[in-house]
Amino acid sequence: MAILAFVRTIRMTFLLLVFTLLTACWDFHDARQLTYGSTIGVDYRNNAYTMYAQSLNLANIAKRTGQQTKAATSIVGISQGETVAESMFHLYQSEQEPVYWGHISSIVFTRQALENVTIESLVDSINRYRDLRYNVWVFGTDEPIERILEFSPYFGYSPYDSRLMKPDQTFRQFSDIAPIYLNRFVSDYFERSRTLLFPELALDDSTWTEGGKKVPTVKLNGYYVFASEKLSGKLTMDQAIGLRYMNERTHRTKLTVFKNEQPAALLVLVKPKVKIRHSVSGGIVRFDVGISMEAYVDEMLQEVPESFLVQQIRENVEEAVQTTFEEGKRINADVYNLTNHLYRFHYQTWKRNVTDQLDMNKVDLRRVRVSVLIRHSGKYKARLK
Repeated sequence: MAILAFVRTIRMTFLLLVFTLLTACWDFHDARQLTYGSTIGVDYRNNAYTMYAQSLNLANIAKRTGQQTKAATSIVGISQGETVAESMFHLYQSEQEPVYWGHISSIVFTRQALENVTIESLVDSINRYRDLRYNVWVFGTDEPIERILEFSPYFGYSPYDSRLMKPDQTFRQFSDIAPIYLNRFVSDYFERSRTLLFPELALDDSTWTEGGKKVPTVKLNGYYVFASEKLSGKLTMDQAIGLRYMNERTHRTKLTVFKNEQPAALLVLVKPKVKIRHSVSGGIVRFDVGISMEAYVDEMLQEVPESFLVQQIRENVEEAVQTTFEEGKRINADVYNLTNHLYRFHYQTWKRNVTDQLDMNKVDLRRVRVSVLIRHSGKYKARLK
């Protein structure tokens, strides 16, 4: 018995020694004692960076069933510095609780910052800081950033549930302007022979009302276009309409067909697939693009045959794709990244005729061919009389 007691004592002593070597949560913070950043804004004026940090009240995100909805609240911190990181540290001087950056969901850059500062300078500290993730949505804007960050969505929702932080959800319903993650943004920016399309964020107070009052909302309004690692210009939503047909990430988009200058039908176009071919003649690279997609009838306003709808879809899509290409050519940008296709799959041809010094006068979109299959016409086979 004495031997057994001695063995138990040795075992307990050994366990106690092991426990003293285990790590503990020495840097533990109560979740209520942190300021959770959700969106970062970066501006550049008068040779100084202005940083905006939005923080949300998480109580507006995790509501309980049956709980009365209150207006969401957020706070915005503003600080200045000679670099982005220095602006962060100036923000710390007035913080009431430690700021946690791991919940950042979006970053907004002003046009002044995009025009006057290199992308390397804008994103270096953001990418380098370990708390910030790579899958963060990024936008540009012409609006004052404080207005973007201070808006409150309708129904008392938190800005966390808005297009600012979850643009992919609305893109699935209507694929007009494609959002982009920070990691894809940086990758496309530095890739040779690639044009970067950077979504523009804008405020809209003309669409929704709540309690008889206009409710400002955020929307994607076009693209800033980067070519050869510099800002080339900007495309409005109307100018960029062809991009939705050339983007295989497009979930669904609409097209209104007219007959005798009156709306005949509205169709939803889905699942575009793009094929690119090229030829070279006289130093000019000419591209032929084939687009195949499916469609279905969402609204039928006139009695028209299916062949008419197919023909109108072909003509409208072909015209839109050509128009957007010419808008990009006007600012010397290959908005469809046709030359990037050449760079990746036909490098010697790219090296002889395109190179890194892109000249869109030597690039031509010769032909666009569209094939479409109308899958169904909804619950009705034809127009309801």
